[in-house]
Amino acid sequence: MPPFLGGGEMIETVWMERSTYAPPPHKFEAGTMPIAQAVGLAAAMDYLNEIGRDVIHAHEQQLLGHALTKLADIDGLRILGPTTPEGRGAAISFEVDGVHPHDVGQVLDELGIAVRAGHHCAWPLHRALGVQSSTRASFYLYNTLDEVDALAEGIRQTQRFFQVA
Repeated sequence: MPPFLGGGEMIETVWMERSTYAPPPHKFEAGTMPIAQAVGLAAAMDYLNEIGRDVIHAHEQQLLGHALTKLADIDGLRILGPTTPEGRGAAISFEVDGVHPHDVGQVLDELGIAVRAGHHCAWPLHRALGVQSSTRASFYLYNTLDEVDALAEGIRQTQRFFQVA
């Protein structure tokens, strides 16, 4: 099979009229190795190891618990999946009655709140849950409890904008 890209490390020999390719896998890995990305990954791993996985997990669980409580207090909002932090990752998918997830995402975006809307590569799960699509908020080390509060208030503003609350 011939290579589909050309670049460093994939050529064995070169003449003016022809080239030969290195054996697989090298002939399919054209170009410079991702050196900068490897250095960046090492720095990120050092940073996370310095903080500690237990600390990161505890922070995520705190944010997740706070978010689940705040979102459960919003009439017309359905949390998809468990409503307690145990057994879930630091993301919450939800639907807002009467508002399409893309509209929820658009209003939240205008408020400076980043969420995802759509199928989230889980269309079969959406079908099993009986929803067309959902909005998803994700939390991590860099998020704060104030941002969780802003999410909840942003959802309420979305409901008021679409006159569903």
